[in-house]
Amino acid sequence: MQRFKFLCFLFLLFTQLSTPCFTQEKYEKESRIKEVDVPERALTFIHSLSFKKKVRWFKEDGLNAISYEAKFKHNNARYSVEFDSLGNIEDLEIEVKWDDLDLNIREVIAQGLMKSCDSYKIRKVQVQYSGSEALIFSQIIGDKQGVQPTICYELVVKCVQAKNVELAEYLFNGKGEMLSRSIIVFKNSSHLEY
Repeated sequence: MQRFKFLCFLFLLFTQLSTPCFTQEKYEKESRIKEVDVPERALTFIHSLSFKKKVRWFKEDGLNAISYEAKFKHNNARYSVEFDSLGNIEDLEIEVKWDDLDLNIREVIAQGLMKSCDSYKIRKVQVQYSGSEALIFSQIIGDKQGVQPTICYELVVKCVQAKNVELAEYLFNGKGEMLSRSIIVFKNSSHLEY
């Protein structure tokens, strides 16, 4: 009996140690909103860009926070600027193709994904820029002189591990090293709420 308990203890210890400590759950409910529902500070930033193209606004309800997102096309790419609930800028994301990333970055990211998944399929790749409002503004308008914003890579990946399939969001730093992994949680609509 003691041996059985000891083996159970080792099994539990092993499974806890083998699970990455930076894995968390991510839930976002994104809904389209009108400009009048956007924090003034966020509107001021987007209007300062003087784009002629339409900007679509979204409100994201997450597990722990509310944010606002402005989405638009610029220079034949999809841009997304995220703001906190007060309208302070959080980051800029530009959707890119996997093959557009530097080969060395792709190799490091692929190694990180293979440690996390038995097999995987990349669904979406975004280059994420963070920094001051001025740095983000310069990045959008193409003024890349002087100090540059912090660069990360955000990937949405279909990950297969031990016959379990999950959709996960990965964040990698500018060198391609994994910073975080979040399992994407979908709202369960299969039951009725009264």
